[in-house]
Amino acid sequence: MKKFLKSKTVWDYICLAAALLALVMLIYYCIQSNADGCFELSVPLLLGFGIVLEVAYFIIRLDFLPMVAALLFGVTFGAMLYYALPTFSDIWNNVNFIGGNADAYFAYLGILLATFIIAVVPCFLIKVKDKARESICF
Repeated sequence: MKKFLKSKTVWDYICLAAALLALVMLIYYCIQSNADGCFELSVPLLLGFGIVLEVAYFIIRLDFLPMVAALLFGVTFGAMLYYALPTFSDIWNNVNFIGGNADAYFAYLGILLATFIIAVVPCFLIKVKDKARESICF
């Protein structure tokens, strides 16, 4: 186990941080959206698949997995923005036709944007640990 963890780079742990943040978002979304009655099945499915891919990358080390996970997190962000637009429209127009919890949507979008950015960064960096140079390479 110690050898396995020593072979990991900073970027592997950043991928795990993205998965952890996505897990927090998944739990928060399932609790909050069920209370508001605005649950959409696509959001937890996309987040769940992204989390599985990030964890699988930490174990298996296939270089395309973080890119697919980042894509899933980006699609989740776009879907959440799409689901939030009617509520935001009510706020902009100062009416209450659709309703919804705008504060929750802002929290969802903030967490998803952070997850997406954290997941995208390791996709463009060198992920090989080199004994000769221990610095982080771009």
